[in-house]
Amino acid sequence: MTRLLPATTALALLLLVSCGEEKQPASATPAPATETPATAAPAPVSVAKPAPVAPPPAMPKKVYWTAESLHTEIKYHNHEYAGNGEFSIEDGQVMAMSLREAKVTNLVFLEKLSPLALDLSGTPIQDIRPLKGMKLVELYLEDSPVTDLSPLRGMPLQKLYLSRTPVADLSALEGMPLTELNIVDTQVADVTPLAKSPIQMLWLTGSPIRSIAGLKGVPLVSLTLHRTQVKDLSPLSGSALQRLHIGETPVTDLSPLAGMSLTRLVFTPASITAGLDVAKALPLSEIGTRFDETGSDLQPPTAFWAGK
Repeated sequence: MTRLLPATTALALLLLVSCGEEKQPASATPAPATETPATAAPAPVSVAKPAPVAPPPAMPKKVYWTAESLHTEIKYHNHEYAGNGEFSIEDGQVMAMSLREAKVTNLVFLEKLSPLALDLSGTPIQDIRPLKGMKLVELYLEDSPVTDLSPLRGMPLQKLYLSRTPVADLSALEGMPLTELNIVDTQVADVTPLAKSPIQMLWLTGSPIRSIAGLKGVPLVSLTLHRTQVKDLSPLSGSALQRLHIGETPVTDLSPLAGMSLTRLVFTPASITAGLDVAKALPLSEIGTRFDETGSDLQPPTAFWAGK
């Protein structure tokens, strides 16, 4: 039920509302609009567009090599290649490659590969510039016509075999982490570049070397000077050398070997004029006058000295 207000009350409320409204004076002419001073339109703000971002370079497509695809690649660059290469492949990547005695003259195919070990022995390869920058740990160039080793500079090579090559200059090997170096029957006459390498096994047979002064301090374990022109062994004094071959050399004095821990000695007794007593005191397990590809006469020290 709606409750109605008394008439007097409603009238009072109406009057209150009317009194609160402010009356505007009547005018025949409307008041002029207030003018706003004219101002220049603001200049458009130039927003520098961001430089376009170059898309990231596309990742080279990974090649999964197989023995068949490797033979095809090598054959493409070497038409006389007979497919006699051997490979070690892991997860489609070439870890080691042997092309020993293969008819290859062009190594450009190596630009697509990154083996850690490579054997080019007995090949006609002379130019090894395609090897520059590779991360080879082992390299075999025996019986090849290679003469220039400069492309190998800076490589992390640990094993390098150069037997029966015309190589004469080892300067590219300076500071290399070599532990094995074979330069049998080469033209190398200076081993000074090897002074800072941690070489343990070194074969110099038949090379025109006259001095091993550059090897002083090198941590050699095995050294072959067979058929070299080395006469002075003093750079070896105090070393940790265990095996020494000085057969058919002009060495006459074995005194520098005093106190060493040699376990094998190969020498030419008829040439020795001093230091035989030093040799007899060495802790040798075998001694002889011949130890090469043609044969060996190594025997226990007691049997050897008994026959002298």
